[in-house]
Amino acid sequence: MKNSSVPVPIAITMGDPKGVGPEVVVRALASKVVARRVLPIVVGSVRTLERAAGLIGVKLEFLQLDADGGPLDALLARGAGRESRRIAVVTPAGMPRGLGGRARGQAAFACVKEAVRLCTAGRVRGIVTAPISKATLDAADLRFTGHTEMLRSLCGSRRTVMMFACDELRISLATTHTPVGRLARELSRVGLEEVMTMTKKAVTTLFGTAHPRLAVLALNPHAGEGGLLGVEEESVIRPAMRSARKKGAVLEGPFPADSFFSRGKWKDFDATVAMYHDQALIPAKLLAGDRVVNLTLGLPFVRTSPGHGTAEDLAWQGRARAEGMVSAILLAADLSKKVGLPLRWD
Repeated sequence: MKNSSVPVPIAITMGDPKGVGPEVVVRALASKVVARRVLPIVVGSVRTLERAAGLIGVKLEFLQLDADGGPLDALLARGAGRESRRIAVVTPAGMPRGLGGRARGQAAFACVKEAVRLCTAGRVRGIVTAPISKATLDAADLRFTGHTEMLRSLCGSRRTVMMFACDELRISLATTHTPVGRLARELSRVGLEEVMTMTKKAVTTLFGTAHPRLAVLALNPHAGEGGLLGVEEESVIRPAMRSARKKGAVLEGPFPADSFFSRGKWKDFDATVAMYHDQALIPAKLLAGDRVVNLTLGLPFVRTSPGHGTAEDLAWQGRARAEGMVSAILLAADLSKKVGLPLRWD
């Protein structure tokens, strides 16, 4: 898969059928740059995708593919693939229909599970996921707070890390969808050390920087002000940094988060380790806008997604923009070409 002229087979999940997922997937697949570089296998409902294409006026033909059918070269023979308007679709067996919360959650989960199966079976090189709703997952009794936790469970990964990336900006998270009231309790020296070493490996293996320099953000205002505003910098963050340095990581910090991005300090580093969700996502979305991509570290394959949610207030009005999905698909294709499968993080 080293030849850049060969389109990369990537599984793309449809996302929550009531959200913007089907629309942004269809818009992205109509993009010429995506068509040139990616062989998409959409996991979802042909009927829903056709409805989205009709809504936004995109002319694509969706080919129903048997999940246990022939190899991907059969798709090319049928006219799917490079710069084609024909898109292969795999529908998980028994995928629920309907727009009730339980059915939506079950359908979203079924699509992700099928995409993982396609990837681990070697039929695709990576996965891109359209947004899903945490509320509908809960309604379906699926106790995942997001894709990251779901994929960790499906793949049996010991640990996964959320990284947000766009161009030279890369920010990984020490915690994921953790309520603010639990942050200090969930931060641990061992866990944070693993995030730092996995971030280093990602920048080296996926992004090609041989000796990356990583910045680490503080948890508390003013980096704790010597313990006056919090003790986690001294009790958790610095000990984790010392342990990660012994494993070869080059780290600086912990830096006060309020000035780190506003003064452009992030540009001096190859990646940044943030302590919690909004500490990373606010600057990432301000700096990269719709192009920021969520990349999951720790899985045996490359997985990306756009950095936005289901946006049900915009869904099925023909107004959803696809820049984030295009960026996620292209990044998945680019990174998938660089690595062998399964990806190893130890």
